[in-house]
Amino acid sequence: MEFIRAPFYQDIIKDSDPWSFGHVVNSNVPTAKFFAVRGIKEAVTASYAAIGLVNALALRDELFQLALANSRSFESFVLDSLCWVIAVITKRAWVDTPEEQRLAFTQTLCEDIVRHTTPCIGMITATYLIDEIAGGSKCSQFRLPWEFHYTCKTTFENVHMLHIFEAALKVIHRQLQRSAEMQHAPSGGSHTIAYERRSALHIADRVLNWAFTSSDESKVIAASFGHSKGRSGGGNTSKAGQRGSSRDSDNLDDGDGSGSAIFENEFRNRTPLFPRNWQSLLLSGEILTMFFSVYEATLSDQMHAYFSPGSTHLALQCLVQVSGIRGKDIFASADAKGSDELRAEFARVIMRNQLQMIRHVCSMDLVSEGSEDMVVATTQMIRRFIETQLEEPSSTVVANQRLHSLAFLVIGIPEAHEYFGEVSKFICMLLNSAAGILRSDMLQRVDDDFGDVDNYFVMQAFDELANAWSTVINQIREWEYLEEAAAGTNSGSNGDDKQVSNQSVLSSFTHFLVTTAYLIRSEYIQLRMLMCEDSVPSNSSRAETFSIDQGLLAKDYVVYEDQLQFFALLARLDLRTSLDRMYENLCSRCNALQEEFKSIESGTAGESYNQHTIDLLHEQTQWIVLMIGFTLCDSGTSERVLIPKPVLEYSAACSNTGQDLTVQCIMVLLKMLEFELVSPSSPLAAYGSPLLVETLFWALRRIAPVYFLLDRSDYREVSKSTITAFGSTGDGGNGSAIINGVLDLVKRTFDLWSAEEDVLQMCVSILLALGQRTAIAREITSSPQFTPLMQYFTSNIGQFPEAIHGSIIEALALLACHSSSADHERCFSDLKTLILRSFSQVVHSSDFMARHQDARLVNQLLGGLDMMDGLLSAANFRNMDAIFGLFFEVQPLFEQLLTVYGHGDEIPCEIIQVMESAARYLDVSSLPDDEHMLRFSHCFRTLLRKYQTSAVGRSTSQSDTDIESLSKITSLISAISYLVHNEMGFAPNEASPSIPKAVADDFGETEVFGLYCVHVTADSSQLLTPNVLRIHIQLISEMAQYRMPSLIRWLPTEIWAQIMDVLLAGIDHGIYDIGHRTYEAISRLGAYVKVAGIGNAPAELRDVFSRGFKQLLSKLLQALLFSPFDVELVEYAGTALVTLGLLDPSHLQTCFQDLFAQGDSAAFAERLSSTLTKFNSDLEASDAVRGLLKTVEPIPDPIDSAELRQPLFEFLVNTRAVLRIK
Repeated sequence: MEFIRAPFYQDIIKDSDPWSFGHVVNSNVPTAKFFAVRGIKEAVTASYAAIGLVNALALRDELFQLALANSRSFESFVLDSLCWVIAVITKRAWVDTPEEQRLAFTQTLCEDIVRHTTPCIGMITATYLIDEIAGGSKCSQFRLPWEFHYTCKTTFENVHMLHIFEAALKVIHRQLQRSAEMQHAPSGGSHTIAYERRSALHIADRVLNWAFTSSDESKVIAASFGHSKGRSGGGNTSKAGQRGSSRDSDNLDDGDGSGSAIFENEFRNRTPLFPRNWQSLLLSGEILTMFFSVYEATLSDQMHAYFSPGSTHLALQCLVQVSGIRGKDIFASADAKGSDELRAEFARVIMRNQLQMIRHVCSMDLVSEGSEDMVVATTQMIRRFIETQLEEPSSTVVANQRLHSLAFLVIGIPEAHEYFGEVSKFICMLLNSAAGILRSDMLQRVDDDFGDVDNYFVMQAFDELANAWSTVINQIREWEYLEEAAAGTNSGSNGDDKQVSNQSVLSSFTHFLVTTAYLIRSEYIQLRMLMCEDSVPSNSSRAETFSIDQGLLAKDYVVYEDQLQFFALLARLDLRTSLDRMYENLCSRCNALQEEFKSIESGTAGESYNQHTIDLLHEQTQWIVLMIGFTLCDSGTSERVLIPKPVLEYSAACSNTGQDLTVQCIMVLLKMLEFELVSPSSPLAAYGSPLLVETLFWALRRIAPVYFLLDRSDYREVSKSTITAFGSTGDGGNGSAIINGVLDLVKRTFDLWSAEEDVLQMCVSILLALGQRTAIAREITSSPQFTPLMQYFTSNIGQFPEAIHGSIIEALALLACHSSSADHERCFSDLKTLILRSFSQVVHSSDFMARHQDARLVNQLLGGLDMMDGLLSAANFRNMDAIFGLFFEVQPLFEQLLTVYGHGDEIPCEIIQVMESAARYLDVSSLPDDEHMLRFSHCFRTLLRKYQTSAVGRSTSQSDTDIESLSKITSLISAISYLVHNEMGFAPNEASPSIPKAVADDFGETEVFGLYCVHVTADSSQLLTPNVLRIHIQLISEMAQYRMPSLIRWLPTEIWAQIMDVLLAGIDHGIYDIGHRTYEAISRLGAYVKVAGIGNAPAELRDVFSRGFKQLLSKLLQALLFSPFDVELVEYAGTALVTLGLLDPSHLQTCFQDLFAQGDSAAFAERLSSTLTKFNSDLEASDAVRGLLKTVEPIPDPIDSAELRQPLFEFLVNTRAVLRIK
């Protein structure tokens, strides 16, 4: 550090003439050489214009010769720094350098690389040059426009980088030959070879990860704007890095994952799209094989600690990349047949070499730490190859059909079956190795270091191959579905056509998959059973840790969903065998549990009773239930789920119910539940497993809505056994009895596990799921068990956790809607009485004010509010009027509660939640007349006023990001947003003639007052929290679209100022949704102000709008021209910019004049001026802009962004090319 502060070093940095550094470079002090070289770099980049191209290139050549002459005498850090500076000077002069001089320097580097003295100056310099031109985080700061960097890249990648890559490959090839010749040579020779090989692999790795530019306009635009910011919703941290507000601090590229690179590969987990001129190198069988050979050679490098594991890791990463070579260009040929031949030959070479590698890896100890990199990388390259090949379309037509990608591989590559067979064995070996850990002394260390075997690298490698294998199976399934759908329209091939076809090839391959699926399933089941043994505690000390861990972890059906879905795919390939195995495992463990329980109940167990055995049986049974649940049903949220086709086909092939294991498995699940749910007074109650009961109900929640009382019209054919077991009485089925049995099991669960919230919540969720099916819901409500069940819940709801009260009421109300009118009225009356009683018992008691802080009273009120919320969630056309009536009835009680508890958090938060549900689920248009509509609006506004009055002045000593406070704010915003949407159901906007003006005005006043409440009850830091900001800006956008006259009329000026600040914060935000909604809000607000005007508004409000629009315009223009910007947002942001420019064209011109002033040349200003002039003329000719200016609608639509896309992108790309600095 003292050297850096020395006067002579500071003079070097300030000196603009780099030639004066010669005497320092020749110093005998290594540090002096190092900092002198860095000084040269700073001087050249800062004073390039003064130095000139000729002197810069002369300096570079002089430094290169200096490096060559002193490659063995300079210290390594000095030499590295010198090569880096040579690369920096080369890039700085690249655009100005004639092509023949570029080629000459590249040739010089290549010759030195091939000559390869040690250390190789050409190799080191080329590596740095690739980093510099790639534009990633390793690129130096040149303070030059994006256009410069982009031009460097486009002129470097297809010729110069190709030559450098070819030279590096020659080095690798030569070192492989030398390695073979020097197998018995002294270690010093192999050390040198390892160093040279590693240096060449560095170049190969960089080239194989290069993100190529493209002539495709959309990709040029994407490169210009930088990166896609985080698409997460509120709460998730954006991946976009922090950026400065000026172009000086704008980081154009960042390769560390926190920001992004302007030239970043669009798909990080995919091989780049190489151009056609790389074909001769990358598709050469010899070169592809050489990459695999060099990996084998690097294994011997591990004897040198200095190189390990670097060279092996680099070789593996290169293999992953070459395994995924893809794209039309790289496989381009004069005809389609030639392209397919190239693909087939490439795939054959990769398969052959991967086969050797798989066999080598499988011969190792897979679980040793030294094999981690190799095992994981091998699975990655297998997955990369399979997924890439299956998404590449074939051009070959056989039997009047385009050959399927998988069929193309199987037909065109003789080793295909062998390859897929070895991959399946590899999957089994990984599972077997994980099982081996559970049986070995490694288990304790793995548990301590990784938590459990599932987190060890062996299982991560299994996940990679499971994804690849799933792709294969899904490709075949998708093809089968398409073939079946087209069966009636395609004529097919002639009967005498002897050629192979998709049908024959894929059918044959499916048989192969069936065989391998059995092996993989067996290994997976065995592994899971062993893991259960590891997870179940065997002593008291581990028992405490076990219970704590289980409470913190997510559910197994969530954590292991991908693995279980993979298992289900395998199982459906051969349901007969897989169900037989699962059914056998399930029955054997159920029988073992029954024997254990019988011995305990009879008292014969004595001291031989083993809790560990019972726990283990419960855990293993739970996993078998998970496998059955995923196999028999798919999950679905947006559409109704049907029985999977393989299950239907299997069941139809069974001759009777006893042979149909689909039916038998479901029956055993029901019997298992019945067995577990003993009487609470039974001594066996202490030995049950709430986790198993919850999992059984989880399985029933998936199965019951699909199988019970199934609609035969949904299927072409349903087996007789399924109809008999689960069908309706009219179809001769036993579904009604099964459903009644489920209701009884639900009641018994609440009796036995009344304190287990997760178990009870799963029970309620199955009632909700059944209530979604009309046939099942009607069967339940007509059952003699429904009324007793209803009475049981309403009478004992206080015995259950408060967190599920709302869900219980929702389920009961939803089911009751399917009952007869009299029964529905009675059921709703019971629910209404229950809810009102929970409030009246507290609020109307004589000592309420004295005891209002009592925890029991507060919990009772919270329970009542939660039940009201649940009832609102179940609103539909059958109960809508009654729920409206109840809402009107409880509104005075809510006012009283807000008065008493307004300075707290819990009660007000729950009331706001109820208001949100009322606005969301109650259909205002269903009210009989305007009077009732006005009453609802008035009730809503009254509660908002009471909430605002009680909340203003509340203590804010808590953290601004307190979860309860933020929850209350988000619920309030959502309530207003849902109210706007609710009213939109019968009025597109408040100027619509479909709604009386009195109603429109009243709802407008309520919604505007709600927005006012948001701002006066929350501080600015809370409003800028991502979760809040996202929905807040959405509300502003909606109200600008539908409620503008009301906003202008009623919203105070100070709130408008806050709204402008909120919109300002949303510009260039790291979260996609926030940015998108911000630009929409600005466009809508600006369109209204431009067309309708605010001339009648107070002067203070007009000033707020004027200042706000200027600030928004300035920041938006700054972001669009200088910041890394998500290209998918540019269209929306550009529309907002044009709208703001129409509002204040003089300020827009001022902003552009400021831009012109930043240039240091007349050419700079002239180019910007011509770009702006063309953009203005394009806007004047735009129909979208003309349409906005001519509209006569009271609430105009914003400018159509699609019509502005072309001129907008052209303007921004051209402008950013000279303004965006790196």
